[in-house]
Amino acid sequence: MNLPSSTATSTSESPDTAAGAISPETCGGCKSQDSWVIHSARLRGILRFYCTHCLLRNHPASFCPTCFAFYDSSPPHQSRRVSCNDCNSVTHIHCAGDAKSPPYRCPPCRDPDGFSFFRPIVDENGARCMDKALSEAFLCAAKIAASSMSKAVTFFRSEAERKGKDAAVAKKRAREALEDVLKLDEKAKLAVSKPSENRDQKPKQSPASNGGLKQIESSAATAQVKKQSSSVVQVKQEK
Repeated sequence: MNLPSSTATSTSESPDTAAGAISPETCGGCKSQDSWVIHSARLRGILRFYCTHCLLRNHPASFCPTCFAFYDSSPPHQSRRVSCNDCNSVTHIHCAGDAKSPPYRCPPCRDPDGFSFFRPIVDENGARCMDKALSEAFLCAAKIAASSMSKAVTFFRSEAERKGKDAAVAKKRAREALEDVLKLDEKAKLAVSKPSENRDQKPKQSPASNGGLKQIESSAATAQVKKQSSSVVQVKQEK
């Protein structure tokens, strides 16, 4: 299988690259710019872009480094696997062969400088191509990237739903608090207006007080009449 030519790599770093910006066309591990082999994956909560080799190197427990079987969160049973003493990668016992005796070291750890999971073959015409082994490595990396992004989608969907519920609760509480403030404001206005109304209004006399006043006036008038009558009688007697 022939592969497209790699993207030309500039010798001078752009401002974004120099600042450590993440680019979907540049591997975050080895800084290669073969955009056709860049995979997106979420590693330790951060979206990253890796070439096939770096993606596999950063997910050692997700696949067998020999046959490139993707475990998908279900590694082989302990009786049928062996773990690398350096990177904790999980290898099938039958894939480890004679090297399974402890301390076991996987192929990348046995040759950290020269080993590569994905090194395209260059034919006599200068075209790069893949054989079956490289295709299996590429497919394994694609499965890891797809699984990682699927988990990221699930995580962010649940986060969005949770934040939506929190926002709805906060909105309800804010509305209730605003209603309470309006009620308190109305009560305060009523409390201020009542004393002024009482000062402006004249005190009303009750019917009982009016009747008592009339009775007093009537008694005074009767006493005055009696006094005048007694005076008249006294004058007549003197005559």
